[in-house]
Amino acid sequence: MIVQMDSGRISADKRLFSPRTARELWSIMTPIGIGTPAPELAPLRANFNGYALGFGIRDYRGYKLVSHTGGLPGFVSQVMMIPEVKAGVCILTNQESGAAFNAISLYVLDRYLKASHDWLGALSTVMARADSMMKAREGSITTSRDANSKSSLPLEKYAGTYRDEWYGDVAISQEQRRMVIRFTKTPDLVGDLEHWQYDTFVAKWRDRELRADAFVTFSLNPDGSIERVKMKAVSPATDFSFDFHDLLLKPVKE
Repeated sequence: MIVQMDSGRISADKRLFSPRTARELWSIMTPIGIGTPAPELAPLRANFNGYALGFGIRDYRGYKLVSHTGGLPGFVSQVMMIPEVKAGVCILTNQESGAAFNAISLYVLDRYLKASHDWLGALSTVMARADSMMKAREGSITTSRDANSKSSLPLEKYAGTYRDEWYGDVAISQEQRRMVIRFTKTPDLVGDLEHWQYDTFVAKWRDRELRADAFVTFSLNPDGSIERVKMKAVSPATDFSFDFHDLLLKPVKE
């Protein structure tokens, strides 16, 4: 953070990059829409927002805010910098709560900016409301299911290799009366397909830490053959980085 906010300088006579490079790193390349934050988060209302060269760029209390987050299962982190006041915060956690690292980062930055806000209380309120809405949405998905419906085809007819032009091959096989889906280029994505309704199944990943079970829906041609397969996360809380919903899988002919 010190090197970033000092425009690449690592000592009095050495630089990793120039001030011009620093400006480019912090210049928006991809504009991002500006939403309206919840009332409890009013100080987060932005006038500009976008993605630069590896950084998120937006304004906060009249200053340019440079930031990025990171995460793995069980860990999330955040870096926030306000170069104009030479303030930077890095939060490393062993939990999965963006609200937690935001509460800490924003509190620290406010101290540098001589501002104040009850970030802990505000984010706790917003998260509780979001959790309630999420549970209601998940409940509506279950109640709308037609559990008595049957699949159009015998299970073995769904087996085969399916290809997405971007990703590559996904294999679906029948193993001991159970359908299994395997992403050939992603060894961790192995799941058991359980019938949900009609021609939709749920891929329950064997690595339960993924927490990204997905609907797998088969669309049929008029002759009963499979035309394509689409996927969609079961829960709206699934991490956005699971992008299997963008796949358009088509059967690979023998």
